[in-house]
Amino acid sequence: MVDREDKTASAEAPAAPSTINRSPSAAPRDPLHGVTLERVVTHLQAEYGWEELARRIPVKCFQSNPSVTSSLKLLRKEGWAREQVEGEYVRLVHRENANPLIEALKAGTLTDEVQAPSQTKTHEALGWALRHGVAESDLLALLGRVHDVNFWPGTSTLPLLNLAIDRDAPPTFVRALLQAGALPEDPRYWLPLLHSVDVEGQAYKEGRRAPRTDVLDLLVARGAKPGQADRRGVTAREIAQAYGLRVVLNRLEQLGA
Repeated sequence: MVDREDKTASAEAPAAPSTINRSPSAAPRDPLHGVTLERVVTHLQAEYGWEELARRIPVKCFQSNPSVTSSLKLLRKEGWAREQVEGEYVRLVHRENANPLIEALKAGTLTDEVQAPSQTKTHEALGWALRHGVAESDLLALLGRVHDVNFWPGTSTLPLLNLAIDRDAPPTFVRALLQAGALPEDPRYWLPLLHSVDVEGQAYKEGRRAPRTDVLDLLVARGAKPGQADRRGVTAREIAQAYGLRVVLNRLEQLGA
């Protein structure tokens, strides 16, 4: 890329236009090049969730009964809304690519040689991987780089254990997180055991899968109290009852809750 100051400094013989490197590799990469609108919407939804996406871009398709299909229908009709969505996607991609670990994850080139400049960047990369469904092997590789699994960066909306639960991470990853020292009764966001029961309820309600108790069992094995209530006085049993999770209710009864 030609430096404007270098060109103007040489008054005697300015470079001819033909000497400028105009190859594609010399130009900045356009984050929207080759990316479909559907990919833009699904990537933003995975990163932010519908509620936060509606806060950032207050359009009806994100605010009322949001779905990828309904969002695409509106955005293809309303150019102003599409422009806002694509602008948010471009800003997100630039932030992602400023983190070498995230950039490597996206390219499928994560190796031991790729290093993050700080633990905050490492946490950010692991959080990104959880939100975007990265392979478990990469999740575990990133976890091995984290010095303190209870560190909560200001850039993250959830502590790491809650994020793993919220994004329905593989139970084997949750186990590794707990073995690395994650607090099973961390109260900073929501008690992880109650959070796990709510996630099971959401999965059951949406028809994504049958309820499980493996994460609940992992938390109890690490010291979480199955009968403990949160700040509002809500218990795991009450959450399970609200969703009709019979398998979870049976397991809680076995655990004495």
